[in-house]
Amino acid sequence: MGQIMETSSSHGSDPVSIGPESWDGLLAAAGPRDHIVQLYQDQQFLNRAVCRFAAGAIANGEGVILVPTATHWEAFRPRLAAEGVDVEGAQARGQLTVVDADELLPRFMRDAMPDAPVFLGLAADVIANARGQDRYPKVRWWGEMVNVLWEQGNVAASMSLEDQFDRLAKHHEIAIFCSFVMDNFNSEVHSRLLPRLGQNHSHLIPVEDYARLERAVGDALRQTVGADDARVLEQQLLANYSQAFQMPRSQALLLALRESLPDVADSVLTRSRRLYHGSKLSAE
Repeated sequence: MGQIMETSSSHGSDPVSIGPESWDGLLAAAGPRDHIVQLYQDQQFLNRAVCRFAAGAIANGEGVILVPTATHWEAFRPRLAAEGVDVEGAQARGQLTVVDADELLPRFMRDAMPDAPVFLGLAADVIANARGQDRYPKVRWWGEMVNVLWEQGNVAASMSLEDQFDRLAKHHEIAIFCSFVMDNFNSEVHSRLLPRLGQNHSHLIPVEDYARLERAVGDALRQTVGADDARVLEQQLLANYSQAFQMPRSQALLLALRESLPDVADSVLTRSRRLYHGSKLSAE
């Protein structure tokens, strides 16, 4: 395969422009060069997000590639059918391509790291087949090979593969969506992993319920520094904060706190976790 030329990215746009509950719309309308990352701990959240992404592609007449583990594919199939997708029909006409993550991953791993030329060549073949001689010129890709490496504890390989996926999105003009089993209220995730993910993603989906996150973070900040200081601090932090990927406003506030006031950030994050999960339990 020819050398991939680096092109300009959509990253770096307004980092707080995503409004409440918009991950659903974001995934349904994902476009070329979008590189979206989801953090999840709940299997149902993963099912809803992946199937919204895939169903949106099929409804728009696009091709979609899914690279799940066998277990996750069995969970996705009934959810896709519930969203009105004729799974067997979409596969038969070549609009839906399903590749086993556990089978594809070893084909390009060398010494516990992804071999970039081999991976890009294999991925290019999958994309070309999904386009089906231009029957589906627009293609989307969701996969969890990066998460498989992450769960194996091979963080370096996982992040390296994400870099290759970012190159893939730009070069082939496709939308890419990936999902990590990761706790958004973990201090280590905020201080080390999200800044790294910001280097190669355009959008972050940190939690399922953006409105609940907004309330939890706002209340946590007020409990930590007081109502008056919270209002001033929020305005100042967001006005001066620049982040690579788009995300909910409340998530940007958490990361801005981490960057400017790490001690305050730890307290706010701990309270946010309790309030976010507590409000879900009370609603149930």
